[in-house]
Amino acid sequence: MTTRPLITTDSHTGVPLQLADGLPEEHRRFVPHLERRSDGIYMVRPDVYALLERMAGLGDNYVKQSDSMTSSDDSMTRALAEGMKVDPDDEQLIAILGIGNVCSVSNPSLFPEGRLKEMERDGVVAEVLIGNGAFGSNIPDPDANTAWARICNDWLADTYKNHLNRFAPGITVPLHDLNLAAREIERAAAMGLRPLQLPDIIPRRPYYLEEWYPIWEVCNDLKVPIALHLTGRRNGSHAATNHMESYPGSSLTTTAVTAAGCIETVGWFVNSGLCERYPDLKIVVTEAYAGWLGFAMDVWDHNWHGRSTDLAQRQGRDGHLDLEAPPSYYVKRNVQSTFMWDRTAIELRHMTGLECLMWGNDYPHHEGSFPDSQAWVDKQFAGVPEDEILTIVHDNAARTYGFSV
Repeated sequence: MTTRPLITTDSHTGVPLQLADGLPEEHRRFVPHLERRSDGIYMVRPDVYALLERMAGLGDNYVKQSDSMTSSDDSMTRALAEGMKVDPDDEQLIAILGIGNVCSVSNPSLFPEGRLKEMERDGVVAEVLIGNGAFGSNIPDPDANTAWARICNDWLADTYKNHLNRFAPGITVPLHDLNLAAREIERAAAMGLRPLQLPDIIPRRPYYLEEWYPIWEVCNDLKVPIALHLTGRRNGSHAATNHMESYPGSSLTTTAVTAAGCIETVGWFVNSGLCERYPDLKIVVTEAYAGWLGFAMDVWDHNWHGRSTDLAQRQGRDGHLDLEAPPSYYVKRNVQSTFMWDRTAIELRHMTGLECLMWGNDYPHHEGSFPDSQAWVDKQFAGVPEDEILTIVHDNAARTYGFSV
């Protein structure tokens, strides 16, 4: 087996629970925190989605934000929402509970020293750190919401400041005010943080709306990549299945449907003209596979000046924008998608272009490839020229995220 210097574009982390002490007491229940009770100290990791759903009068933007979260009914989520007695000095336990969905063979850490040891086990030389802010900051108080984003970003910047050649800690922003969010991106980027973290979709707040322009403008100007992490909360066919009982094999269906649904998100940026408007915008669809990307490019280009779209333009109907170049041009220039295992994406690499593809191990989640990432890469890339493999599993991420390893 060939050993390669892998860079993972999808590696999960969190922040220490003590950071919540920087929030007003009434708002700590919306973030993971420690509570001192009569019989000891408890960790509480709230089900933020459920909390927001139960609350009234939050204002339109907060209701919209709740749509970006994924509600969970599993026993661990319920237990942590009620509180779990812990030793606050047990760093590994706190990391496991804070990150969630941790495979048994991993030893997760919130700190660079511990993560470097895990990376060595997996043959990984650099990590993009996707944190709890991947779905935005959702505290139903404007001042506290902004404060929590700043607290998280400050801690990450201070903790990883000597390791930014190997770690790219994601930026958390408050979503209730996108002008404030843009200023927080500027502040965090100046400290070396990247990428901006957002969900792949906020169903009632799609990214083509003008309200998002301040975000795209600052990311374009500062060349801050945007990691749109998969959530599974999408309108259309998948949303319809949420109202159906599960059936044997339903999770397999959902995995593919959820990933392919990111065609819609990429289309918001490409076909609305956002990528044309912001030529240096870098959109990274994270943990969504990439086999669907070549299909989308082909269909979009075919219909770009097809008979139906040309007729729509002549008749002045909505829904058609005459881009200066084919949609595939903007995909190749502005869009990348990450995968752990996707032989279809590898087969279609010359249709999409190698630069559109990046690899990630989804550490430390059960569905991820840790600690067998080298074997996963070796197997799915069998027969691919070595320089092309390195482009996808190392070089593209190094360029996009500014790694120097």
